Amino acid sequence: MGSLLIEAIPASMGTNNNTSHPIKNVLFSLNINETKTDICLSSFSNMIFITISQNQKFNTWIKASQADGVILDEPCFNIDTLLGNNNEKLYTIYARQLIENISASSKKQLLLSISVTDKSKETFRAILSAIDQNKIW
Repeated sequence: MGSLLIEAIPASMGTNNNTSHPIKNVLFSLNINETKTDICLSSFSNMIFITISQNQKFNTWIKASQADGVILDEPCFNIDTLLGNNNEKLYTIYARQLIENISASSKKQLLLSISVTDKSKETFRAILSAIDQNKIW
């Protein structure tokens, strides 16, 4: 019997090579400061879905989007915690940085599921760098 999931792709396979499939997926794992970090990127028609987990859990869900700024046409970003801990400022920083990166080349919104245990600057930079190297938008 088939799964309700789009596809079950082992992390070692990386990019979804099915070019006829409308949703692009990239799944990978990396070791950052001796902590296994699982990342999944999915590109839907109107949204980029990113999961970042260091404990195999979906913890906090955040929606982020770009809006037109009021002054000098500078972009404005809306960050909303949908589920989970809305007091975790680091997760908001992840969402803000990711939506800034996405909005540089796409109008898509971001849905972020994040659960990181290592909250160091090095981990933050390594995760953002890995996502940038594997971006699908």
